[in-house]
Order: sequence, then structure tokens, then C-alpha cells
Amino acid sequence: MDDGAAGTGRAARSGTVLLTPRWLAGHLLALVLIVLFVNLGAWQLRRLDARTTLNELVESRTAAAPVALHDALQGPGEVPEYTMVRLRGTFAAEHEVLLRGRSLDGRPGFNLLTPLLLAAEAPGLDGAAVLVERGWVPYDHDSVPVVDAAPPAGVVEVVGRLRAPSSSPGGLAPRDPAEGVLVQSYYVDVERLQRQMPFTLVPAYVTATAVTPPHPEALPLQLPPDDLSDGPHLGYAIQWFAFALVGIVGYMILLRKVSRDAATHAAAPSA
Repeated sequence: MDDGAAGTGRAARSGTVLLTPRWLAGHLLALVLIVLFVNLGAWQLRRLDARTTLNELVESRTAAAPVALHDALQGPGEVPEYTMVRLRGTFAAEHEVLLRGRSLDGRPGFNLLTPLLLAAEAPGLDGAAVLVERGWVPYDHDSVPVVDAAPPAGVVEVVGRLRAPSSSPGGLAPRDPAEGVLVQSYYVDVERLQRQMPFTLVPAYVTATAVTPPHPEALPLQLPPDDLSDGPHLGYAIQWFAFALVGIVGYMILLRKVSRDAATHAAAPSA
């Protein structure tokens, strides 16, 4: 057999090695992993785009002048979240609820959720109340009403960000008891909290940015502004795409080495 024919035979045998059932399974696994990594990277880019869009919405709405709560709730559809609103009324601290799982500067604690009985001049909202997220208290303030964080007495004016109610998303997320009075809650579930309130709750809540007159005590501490960073999504996307690239290059190197080793073994003289 001449050298050309021998070389062709060795190449054929080295290629056949990569078509065995074991290697075909390996090719499929590598392809699945690479497609998975690329899709995870694309998913993170979509999350980045959604985060950017939300940040732009928050910036535009929080920069606008506050409007009356009644006016903000007049539009059809969902609650216009992050709209700056102003409202007047009297806090009902005896019906206060602690929002669990909140932290401030790395310290565990609660956010205070206190009903505000709206002033009579609020058009269309007479006799109603809105839940106001007043601020943060340390974890040892775990009973209500929080005496060390009492709200101002009498009629107050609140300015803050309008938010839609929240509830458990399901799955492994924490849940509040379905029955009974909630002293501590994971969510601002207006429908659930309505059962323990002697007044009608507005189907939204307000995260306070200013209360006039101010709180008479050192607590609660004011809540920080919304996080408007892009988050980790771009970094995660780069990582997933890098994993895909490393997988492609690494697998090609492996295939080349296996083919070369098979060709070398085929060329070796038999004993």
C-alpha cells in the first residue's frame, strides 16, 4: 500500500472514532450545554433590558411633582407605580403591621406599614385609609404598635411613591398565614390585610419620602431611594457567553487531540 492510501486509511479510522455511540452522546451533550449557556446569556440580556426600562420609568415618575392620591388612582388599569403622590390624614398606629425580611445597611429589621385615615377633603376617598410604609426599625422592635417609632399625632401630610399591592409569588417563596390577624407580614397584600382593618383600604400603598410634621422619635429610619443600578445582569450575561465560548474552543481542541491520537495509533506498526 502506498503512502497516500495509508494516510487516507488512517484519517478514515481517526474520523470513525468520533462517530462511535459514546462520542455521539458526547457531541450531543456538548451541543446541549453550549445552547443552554447561550440562552442563559440572552436571558440575562433581556433582564438587563427590562431593568433599564423600569429604571427609566422610575426616574421619570419620581422626578415629577407629586399629585393628589385620588388623581393618581383615576386612570384605568394597573396602579401607576412610582408616581409621586401627596395625601393628608391621621395615622392609625394601633393597626400597624411589620413588614418582615427588610434590611437597612446590612442590618435586619422591619419596615413599618401604618394605615393613614385620609382627610375628609380627599375626593372619592372619604372614610378610606391607605397603607403607608413609614420607615425601618431594627429587628428587636417586633411588636406593634412600635412605641419607639410612633407616628406624628394629628393630621399629617405624606409625600411618597405609589406602589401596587404584593403577595406571595408561590413556589418556595415565604407565605403569610391565610387566616388570623397579621402582626408581621412578608407582603403588602392589601386584600389580606383588609380583613383586620375597620376601614376600607385603598388598593395600593405609599412608600413615604417625607412626612410633615416629621416623626417625633429617632425611629423609624427613612427608607433609601429605589435602586436604579443595572444590577448584575450584564456581568452574568458575559459569564454565560464566556462559558459557551470556552466550551466550543475546548471541545474542538479535545476532538482534534482524539483524532490525532487515533491516527497515531493506527499508524503504529502492529506487533
